[in-house]
Amino acid sequence: MDTSVPSPSARRKAGPRGLPVLGSFFPMLQEPLALANKLHAEYGDVSLVRVYGYPIAFLRNPVDVKRVLIDEPQAFPKPRIVNPFNGNGLTVSQGELWKRQRHMVQPMFHKEKVRQWSGIFSEELAKVLQRWTALGAKGESFDMYTEAARLMFAVMWRTCFDEVPREEFFAGIMDAIDVFGRRRGPWGTLYYKVLPRLDPNIDRIGMALWLVNGWIYARLGQRRERGTQDGDITLLSALVEARARDTGEPMEDTQVRDEIVNLFGASFEMIATSLTWAVHACTQHPEVTRAIREEVSAVCGNAPPRYEDVAKLPYTNRVVQEINRLSPPAWTILRETADDVEVGGVLLPKGTNLLMCPYAIHRHPDHWKDADTFDPDRFLPERLSGMHKCAYVPFGAGQRICVGQHMSQVDTVQTLATLLQQCDVEYLGKNPVEWQTRLTFVPKRGMPMRVRARKG
Repeated sequence: MDTSVPSPSARRKAGPRGLPVLGSFFPMLQEPLALANKLHAEYGDVSLVRVYGYPIAFLRNPVDVKRVLIDEPQAFPKPRIVNPFNGNGLTVSQGELWKRQRHMVQPMFHKEKVRQWSGIFSEELAKVLQRWTALGAKGESFDMYTEAARLMFAVMWRTCFDEVPREEFFAGIMDAIDVFGRRRGPWGTLYYKVLPRLDPNIDRIGMALWLVNGWIYARLGQRRERGTQDGDITLLSALVEARARDTGEPMEDTQVRDEIVNLFGASFEMIATSLTWAVHACTQHPEVTRAIREEVSAVCGNAPPRYEDVAKLPYTNRVVQEINRLSPPAWTILRETADDVEVGGVLLPKGTNLLMCPYAIHRHPDHWKDADTFDPDRFLPERLSGMHKCAYVPFGAGQRICVGQHMSQVDTVQTLATLLQQCDVEYLGKNPVEWQTRLTFVPKRGMPMRVRARKG
């Protein structure tokens, strides 16, 4: 890798100076993705700002993204992010620990394992649709984001523990997601080390941690005591039974806890976000709703779609892919520079945080025509021919690509197909929908919906 410093003529102005000392602190605090979009419009594919003297660069060109995530991952490692919830789980761990854990965890999300869990998903989906239509029959509405999160929480809870989900845990975890989401961005480690006691919401984090840790360690102790049982397909048991490739050693209890929290949180939050935006898009495009219903009817008749049907619903799959392009759940992919390096004509110092925002990447004018237009058929195979490998990265790319991408696609498609097969959905909010970045890319003021059972 050539990390030589470029000549002055090769460099260009890459961002605003910002305030003394603070730099771009306030725009980053207010809405980092909005800042990224503004900087890309003004400065191009690579922009550079500082926050309290720390350099932060935004990248949106798929060529640069591929270099960072696929071609030279050692030169652009994932930065160390500290928060009390994630611990050293797969989404935040590094180095040899990450390699060992990736090898142990990845098989748990292969297609066969997701198929084994699909019965849980179908049962919880049937329950939630019954609740939604009961509310609709009374003329009542609900926030689709919260309800989609509740659905996926129930699915992941049963997947992890094979127990009935408990409301107090859902409330506690949603509280934690809200608080952690407000501490998003590359300065999160500084916050958790230095500033948490100044946060009036810190008690909410403490309560959620107390609930979650107590439950996980209690169930983990019970599982180790009883040993392996036939027919146990829970994620908890899979983690307990996993062995390191090099040593044959199992995970310690703290590592099992960290992996459950990471996989649980990432899965249910990401899928809930995708589903929320997908349902909204269908309410705004009746022709899409009709096409999905026709496809589901041709494949499933009047029976609810199952896991095995998802691959037979190509149009519905394209709808979800397009949603994940326009409203990608993960609002940023974070890396840092291991040394001084030039990217896109901009010199980035060692230790620069790199923010690659799929929202911006998926709208790059050189790679996406009419990028703001909702067009599921742009994912037809013939139209994907020649697309850059990193022009579409809703789940990341390279060695750290999300292990749950198949599960996310399947669950979102199955939910959307079943909902539109059985229900009429009405969006009750204003357009365009205001968004914000928390842990994921979410509606700022919720997504009010009314769902009624279809007649006939």
